Amino acid sequence: MKYTIQALRAAKEIYPSTLRLGGSNPQGDEIRFTNYYMELNGKPYFAICGEFHYSRYPEADWGSEIAKMKLSGINVVATYIFWNHHEEVEGAFEWAGNRNLRRFVELCRDNGLYVILRVGPFCHGEVRNGGLPDWLFGREFDVRSNDEGYLKYVNRLFKEIGNQADGLMFKDGGPVIGIQLENELNAAAALWEETAKQGDEYLSGGASGEAGSEHMRLLKEYAVDSGLIAPIYTSTGWGEAPFLEDEVLPLYGGYAYTPWSISDPNQVQKPTPEYVFVNFHDDKAPGGEFDPPYARTKYPFACCEMGGGMQTWYLSRFQVEPESVIAMTLMKLAGGCNFIGYYMFHGGTNPVGRTGYLNESTTPKLTYDFQAPIGEFGQIRESNHLLRPLHYFLRRFADRLAPMATVLPEGAEAVTPEDAHTLRYAVRTDGKAGFLFVNNYQDHVEMDTHEEVVFAVELGEETLRFPQRSKLTVQPKASFLLPFNFALDGLNLKAATAQPVTVIETEEAATYFFSMPEGVDAEFQIDAAAGILEVSAETGDVAENGGYNVLIPHHQSSMIVIRREGAREVRIYAMSAREAATLWELEENGCSRIIFSPAPPVQTATGIEFISQGHHALTFREYTGGAETATQWNTAQADATVSGRQDGWFQAYEVQVPQEEITVTMRRIQDHKVVLQLPEEILESTEEVLLSIDYTGNVGYAFAAGKLFHDHFYNGLPWEIGLSRFREVLRRGEIVLETTPRRTGAVKLADDAAMAVEKVFEGEAVAVFHSVTATPVYRIGLRR
Repeated sequence: MKYTIQALRAAKEIYPSTLRLGGSNPQGDEIRFTNYYMELNGKPYFAICGEFHYSRYPEADWGSEIAKMKLSGINVVATYIFWNHHEEVEGAFEWAGNRNLRRFVELCRDNGLYVILRVGPFCHGEVRNGGLPDWLFGREFDVRSNDEGYLKYVNRLFKEIGNQADGLMFKDGGPVIGIQLENELNAAAALWEETAKQGDEYLSGGASGEAGSEHMRLLKEYAVDSGLIAPIYTSTGWGEAPFLEDEVLPLYGGYAYTPWSISDPNQVQKPTPEYVFVNFHDDKAPGGEFDPPYARTKYPFACCEMGGGMQTWYLSRFQVEPESVIAMTLMKLAGGCNFIGYYMFHGGTNPVGRTGYLNESTTPKLTYDFQAPIGEFGQIRESNHLLRPLHYFLRRFADRLAPMATVLPEGAEAVTPEDAHTLRYAVRTDGKAGFLFVNNYQDHVEMDTHEEVVFAVELGEETLRFPQRSKLTVQPKASFLLPFNFALDGLNLKAATAQPVTVIETEEAATYFFSMPEGVDAEFQIDAAAGILEVSAETGDVAENGGYNVLIPHHQSSMIVIRREGAREVRIYAMSAREAATLWELEENGCSRIIFSPAPPVQTATGIEFISQGHHALTFREYTGGAETATQWNTAQADATVSGRQDGWFQAYEVQVPQEEITVTMRRIQDHKVVLQLPEEILESTEEVLLSIDYTGNVGYAFAAGKLFHDHFYNGLPWEIGLSRFREVLRRGEIVLETTPRRTGAVKLADDAAMAVEKVFEGEAVAVFHSVTATPVYRIGLRR
């Protein structure tokens, strides 16, 4: 079926923003805003923000995890500063260890990442009271108000944060480019944990109207007075939250999984509108639920909370589909978003406070894994592999995408989230070149398969049709972008059914990496041009008809080579979806390097470390362009080996360390309670040991010597625990696992209850541990 979209339009009107934001640093870098995107040194800069909460992760591992985020394509780390993590007891601030904000920001700086501090005072983040300390309640004032008593404490908090971040602001040469003030003011509130029981009572949502705007003005004033001076001030913009016009950039987001919409009488979540194409930056086009109190073209549409996953809640036990995360990103981009932010990008674990647990009672006491692209114990998830190539594209080609306007096809406004039959697509274009976005993912809906799809992009006198020689099938859950009139080092790629990722440039060649969507053959339509001597492909077929049409089967990667007279080669490496998921782009001394590895790499001062889960031997490849000279690696460990060989355009390496066999003995006390016995030396030879617990129940608890050290809300996925941070726990001896029953049935009051509140369950109750396995995680270091 052919799908047509009219993409001929004038270039988008872009002009300096009225936002009184921006600034420069001593190195001469300058941040500014247009009405459509952020600029760094006068060029479009695509912020790719990932949320990572330092106080929910061991300080010793911050460096490695921040490095993983960078290699995942993140360039800005956002983090909450939870008030009750730092001043749980009034007047006793804690900034050491896992609460060392300064050290965390410095590590972001050392890894070349910018930082946005979400300073609160109210944060939410599924933290007790939304991060407000217990001692702040029961006073003469209301929290989140303009009462002088409350504001006095807020001012004191900001001064503490300012002291910790002193010298780390962008203006001082530091990495902090942004300060978020409050969170969801007048739009949402957290449970008041002094009284709440699974969502019974909420604290104040905060000031609204003029009082809300005044509250935000005072918070910004306190932040500036405390030294928290940054080129960007932000606030959450959804839910009619007040904001400071022209002083604060409002931020948005969206989630595929909305556990707050689930209750006992309503156990089914409705599909969200997040996967229906809208135009966020056009005052006349339908904007869906996005209806800000200002002209949509006045400010950039920017996001801070796109669902990188979601934490399971007691009443909502979903499994986050990895496809939901990449589809969310593509939908925001297609709608005109030039500033993306994930909540969460990296999971964590709630600290235990002096006064008890610091979580919100709808969520587990300890785990805050969030099913994020990087998990609670550093696991690289499938959603990360889907996102990473797109992030590399945004970093490399921001200057092309950012100025382009959104164009929706006729009838797009009639599509609803429940519509499983209509193929959803849109374009971003400047009227000449652009990108076609396709989405066939919708949460809580089973989408149709669309076969023999052909797109026709009308550009005035020119209509681009693709594919021409192959059949394009859009599978359920698929989402991708396809380029048209895409510049390739002086050549024109008229259209392609593969997604651009990045480019490596040398004197000999410009090599462009493209990813083929799952099950889609890559067809490249290349305009004829003077000087082209030959177009060839390792696998696939090259046809000439006034230009070149190269067709690559989707199941096998292939290099296309375009030889030119008097110019360097242009190469296109068309990657299968499977291979693209193993691509990592490293930056070193201003140059990019491409490696393919199933194990995540982490750059070090002297080389690379691979974090290999369950595999003591691995093979990785580095793109060398066929050069015979390649990096000579040496192992950082005495018991490791490495060997290399040339493999066509790549240098292939095989790395191996001694294999570790870990035996876990599970002794069953009851079906719902087991004891684990682990070897005393379990962590001596590996980076980490990951327990995988297969069970059926309601809530899982892990104890050592009677002390709870981890927990899990059952959702059908294995419960994972990384043991390296629990060395003291292991020294206590045996680990006891216990689960409460998962019930299917009904609860009623007992007719003859001795106590009026006694309840009786009628139905099926299951609480059983099936198996426990332990997987070693190896850290394999290489140096030059």
